[in-house]
Amino acid sequence: MRELNFDLLHLLEGDRQGSHGTRRMRRYALMQAAETLHRLGYRGLRARGLKGRHVEALAAEWQRQGLKAGTMRNRMALLRWWAVKVGKPGMVRPDNESYGIVGDAS
Repeated sequence: MRELNFDLLHLLEGDRQGSHGTRRMRRYALMQAAETLHRLGYRGLRARGLKGRHVEALAAEWQRQGLKAGTMRNRMALLRWWAVKVGKPGMVRPDNESYGIVGDAS
Protein backbone atom coordinates (compact mmCIF):
# COMPACT_ATOMS: atom_id res chain seq x y z
CA MET A 1 0.00 0.00 0.00
CA ARG A 2 1.29 3.46 -0.87
CA GLU A 3 2.22 5.77 1.97
CA LEU A 4 -0.39 8.39 1.06
CA ASN A 5 -3.18 5.81 0.95
CA PHE A 6 -2.08 4.46 4.32
CA ASP A 7 -1.95 7.93 5.86
CA LEU A 8 -5.39 8.82 4.53
CA LEU A 9 -6.87 5.57 5.83
CA HIS A 10 -5.38 6.37 9.23
CA LEU A 11 -6.99 9.84 9.15
CA LEU A 12 -10.33 8.34 8.16
CA GLU A 13 -10.23 5.72 10.91
CA GLY A 14 -9.55 8.37 13.52
CA ASP A 15 -12.55 10.45 12.43
CA ARG A 16 -15.96 8.92 13.17
CA GLN A 17 -17.82 11.99 11.97
CA GLY A 18 -20.82 11.34 9.69
CA SER A 19 -22.90 8.34 8.78
CA HIS A 20 -21.48 5.08 7.48
CA GLY A 21 -22.43 6.10 3.95
CA THR A 22 -20.73 9.49 4.27
CA ARG A 23 -17.56 7.91 5.64
CA ARG A 24 -17.57 5.28 2.88
CA MET A 25 -17.95 7.97 0.20
CA ARG A 26 -15.18 10.05 1.83
CA ARG A 27 -12.88 7.05 1.87
CA TYR A 28 -13.57 6.17 -1.77
CA ALA A 29 -13.05 9.74 -2.99
CA LEU A 30 -9.83 10.29 -1.01
CA MET A 31 -8.37 7.00 -2.20
CA GLN A 32 -9.25 8.04 -5.75
CA ALA A 33 -7.49 11.39 -5.22
CA ALA A 34 -4.41 9.58 -3.88
CA GLU A 35 -4.34 7.32 -6.94
CA THR A 36 -4.69 10.32 -9.23
CA LEU A 37 -1.80 12.10 -7.53
CA HIS A 38 0.35 8.99 -7.87
CA ARG A 39 -0.55 8.71 -11.55
CA LEU A 40 0.36 12.40 -12.01
CA GLY A 41 3.86 11.67 -10.70
CA TYR A 42 3.60 12.69 -7.05
CA ARG A 43 5.33 9.70 -5.55
CA GLY A 44 6.24 9.33 -1.88
CA LEU A 45 3.66 11.91 -0.85
CA ARG A 46 2.37 11.73 2.71
CA ALA A 47 -0.95 13.08 3.98
CA ARG A 48 0.74 15.85 5.97
CA GLY A 49 2.70 16.85 2.85
CA LEU A 50 -0.39 18.27 1.13
CA LYS A 51 0.49 21.47 -0.72
CA GLY A 52 -1.31 23.88 -2.96
CA ARG A 53 0.36 22.42 -6.05
CA HIS A 54 -1.22 19.04 -5.31
CA VAL A 55 -4.68 20.58 -5.05
CA GLU A 56 -4.15 22.53 -8.26
CA ALA A 57 -2.93 19.41 -10.07
CA LEU A 58 -6.03 17.48 -8.97
CA ALA A 59 -8.37 20.29 -10.04
CA ALA A 60 -6.65 20.54 -13.44
CA GLU A 61 -6.84 16.76 -13.92
CA TRP A 62 -10.53 16.69 -13.04
CA GLN A 63 -11.17 19.44 -15.58
CA ARG A 64 -9.16 17.56 -18.18
CA GLN A 65 -11.32 14.52 -17.51
CA GLY A 66 -14.41 16.63 -18.11
CA LEU A 67 -16.03 16.07 -14.72
CA LYS A 68 -19.14 18.07 -13.93
CA ALA A 69 -18.82 21.14 -11.73
CA GLY A 70 -20.86 19.54 -8.93
CA THR A 71 -18.58 16.52 -8.80
CA MET A 72 -15.51 18.73 -8.66
CA ARG A 73 -17.07 20.87 -5.89
CA ASN A 74 -17.73 17.73 -3.84
CA ARG A 75 -14.16 16.56 -4.32
CA MET A 76 -12.79 19.96 -3.35
CA ALA A 77 -14.82 19.76 -0.13
CA LEU A 78 -13.09 16.47 0.62
CA LEU A 79 -9.69 18.01 -0.05
CA ARG A 80 -10.62 20.76 2.41
CA TRP A 81 -11.57 18.09 4.97
CA TRP A 82 -8.17 16.45 4.41
CA ALA A 83 -6.35 19.78 4.79
CA VAL A 84 -8.14 20.54 8.07
CA LYS A 85 -7.38 17.08 9.47
CA VAL A 86 -3.65 17.48 8.84
CA GLY A 87 -3.61 21.00 10.26
CA LYS A 88 -3.23 22.86 6.96
CA PRO A 89 -6.62 24.45 6.31
CA GLY A 90 -5.06 27.20 4.20
CA MET A 91 -3.72 24.77 1.60
CA VAL A 92 -7.07 24.63 -0.20
CA ARG A 93 -8.55 27.98 -1.12
CA PRO A 94 -12.15 28.45 0.08
CA ASP A 95 -13.55 29.42 -3.32
CA ASN A 96 -13.82 26.88 -6.11
CA GLU A 97 -13.77 29.57 -8.81
CA SER A 98 -10.06 30.17 -8.17
CA TYR A 99 -9.46 26.60 -9.37
CA GLY A 100 -11.54 27.17 -12.50
CA ILE A 101 -14.54 25.24 -11.17
CA VAL A 102 -17.57 27.14 -12.38
CA GLY A 103 -21.10 26.12 -13.08
CA ASP A 104 -24.54 26.42 -11.61
CA ALA A 105 -24.74 25.81 -7.89
CA SER A 106 -27.93 23.76 -8.08
